[in-house]
Amino acid sequence: MSSIPVPSADLLQRTGAVQLEAVALGQTSDEQRAHALQAMADALAAEADVIVAANREDLEHSAAEGLAPALMARLKLDRTKLAAAIDGVRKVAALEDPHGRRALHRELDEGLVLERLTVPLEVVSVIFEARPDAVVQIAFLAIRSGKGAILKGGSEARCTNNAVILAL
Repeated sequence: MSSIPVPSADLLQRTGAVQLEAVALGQTSDEQRAHALQAMADALAAEADVIVAANREDLEHSAAEGLAPALMARLKLDRTKLAAAIDGVRKVAALEDPHGRRALHRELDEGLVLERLTVPLEVVSVIFEARPDAVVQIAFLAIRSGKGAILKGGSEARCTNNAVILAL
């Protein structure tokens, strides 16, 4: 029987820092979050050559390591796929603000109202492999919805993931 690993002190410290920043992000306005996403999409577009070159490096290294063909296909981030991801970011920025939307409003009794509103979850954590476009998708959905995100990409996409993060 396996046991659950104990998180390192460094991981706990990072998680705490992300949680604090997520609270601040959750308090930003819809306009601020949408503007930030547009600016980040512009930054990705400006650094497209660097990101695609980093991906080629990941592909070459992974091919030499014998990465499975299905994972190699997921790992590939060419200009077309990157442009589609950037377009997706712009579409997410244009979405209606998810904060404070009333999902339910019901009067249960005189003076007693049941109401369900959407609110940001503070932090989401995602582990993924061979999907450098996931960095873009998850990060931007988290920002749009006012969440912090802790992302753990696979080592096969290290160069691409770093290039994306540095572009932002």
